[in-house]
Amino acid sequence: METSIIKYQRKIIGVERKLGFLYISAQGQEFLPSETSKVLVALAGISKTLELSYNADYKRIFGLTNWYNKNNISAGSILDIELTKERIKLSVAKSEIVIRDTEEGTDLVNLSGLSSGVKGNIVEDRIKELILLYGQGLLNVYKPVVDNRGIDLIVMKNGFFYPIFIQVKSRFNAVKKGSILIDVGKNTFSVHNSFYIVGAAFNPTTLEMEDRILFIPSKDYETNSTAISVNGKNKRRFTVSLKDGTTAKGAKYFIKKSDLVERLMEKFEEMGKYYK
Repeated sequence: METSIIKYQRKIIGVERKLGFLYISAQGQEFLPSETSKVLVALAGISKTLELSYNADYKRIFGLTNWYNKNNISAGSILDIELTKERIKLSVAKSEIVIRDTEEGTDLVNLSGLSSGVKGNIVEDRIKELILLYGQGLLNVYKPVVDNRGIDLIVMKNGFFYPIFIQVKSRFNAVKKGSILIDVGKNTFSVHNSFYIVGAAFNPTTLEMEDRILFIPSKDYETNSTAISVNGKNKRRFTVSLKDGTTAKGAKYFIKKSDLVERLMEKFEEMGKYYK
């Protein structure tokens, strides 16, 4: 006879829906195995109790993609979760109530094992994909064979032989800190009308870049950044709050990531006035 039951609700986020898993919040973890193993899961609408994989390191139950599809689960859907020592029961909440997940900010994927170089490449690739997708065939993106001059991406417009150079700076802890801090090495920084700094906050909870990114002309970056020395290396630092509606210095350089291509096209038009 079941004598102890934990019931709670939580809102599904995008990465759970995309990868077909459920993160078990702290209030339910005591009923789950301390080591990675199989657990019994009763899913609403399915008569047979299933045996699904549970990752004890990340507190996630996998194998829910089909059930999510069948029940039209999407990011923002609310689930009723019931746990006992014998099994987990999941169902879609019938009433749409406003809930706050106490672990809403928990990183569902542990990124601590990734080097700064790997993290940087992840965001550079996201920026590259944005340019290619929204550029609709009008823009191409190239990466230097050797990255030692602070240029991460080279953007070309079809039929236009003057590139835009971009240095991408990513921060994986910016969302938690509430601000994005960018350091650019002095020896890899030059002021030029075709050189721009793009700063992006990557959210480990959603596994996506935040919707707003920084797009800063190199001349403005030099004017608005501060010269610092870190471990004997000279850098220029730029910091701005991520809070919506902030009027802090530097906030004017925020754009929606979907608007990046529009800004680039504007810059190509400006450059076209001088290079004829």
